[in-house]
Amino acid sequence: MPARAGGEPDVPVRRRRRPEYRAGRPTLTREGIARAALEVLAGGGPAELTMRAVAARLEVSPRALYNYVTDRRHLLELVVSVSQADRPAPRLDPARWQESLREYCRDLRAWYRSHPGLLALARAEDLTPFASPDTLRADDAVVGFFLEVGLSPQNAYRAWAVTVLQVAGFAEIWDAWHDRPPPGAEPGGWNGLPRPVSPDDGLPSLRKAAGAASAAPDALFESVLDMLVAGVEAMR
Repeated sequence: MPARAGGEPDVPVRRRRRPEYRAGRPTLTREGIARAALEVLAGGGPAELTMRAVAARLEVSPRALYNYVTDRRHLLELVVSVSQADRPAPRLDPARWQESLREYCRDLRAWYRSHPGLLALARAEDLTPFASPDTLRADDAVVGFFLEVGLSPQNAYRAWAVTVLQVAGFAEIWDAWHDRPPPGAEPGGWNGLPRPVSPDDGLPSLRKAAGAASAAPDALFESVLDMLVAGVEAMR
């Protein structure tokens, strides 16, 4: 064993690893706190996202959270960072741009569905201050993809914005209703159209459309992608 000056041997320093569990509960981490916050969001929406609610979810006192999170604003920053880390990396190929765009939209839809409440939070809170180069790389890749398939910078921005709006809107309205239906609702029979009351209610167009509508969200989403691809093609 090597010796220090003065003849005392060097003692290797062993870093203690934080235990995964303590007193039967998971050890707190910033990521764990953020994921608990996402669970609170999924169950109750932005209004329920408080330090006290997150602490209850983790079965700790609110004071324990403040060893890791400064305040609610810091909590929102962690929520954005952790959720964006889960976002699928775009695998976009300009050589097969139509199917490539479809695949990305399907992945993006799945990400939104796996983080229920996140879109509602983005509407209720200003999350733009928490954007960073890491959280924006996926968007940069999508805009670059549209540039590579021949869109102008202005149309590349429009195509990116419409893509996000179409996928996020579908997940927030259609998927949310089917994934988490209101109590007593029958999501299998809901096609989004108001139901005509009687044959003589003066709503013949709604009646005709409702009779032909498919309630399957996946089938309807593919129609959304058909229109999105056609719109991008028209801008090339």
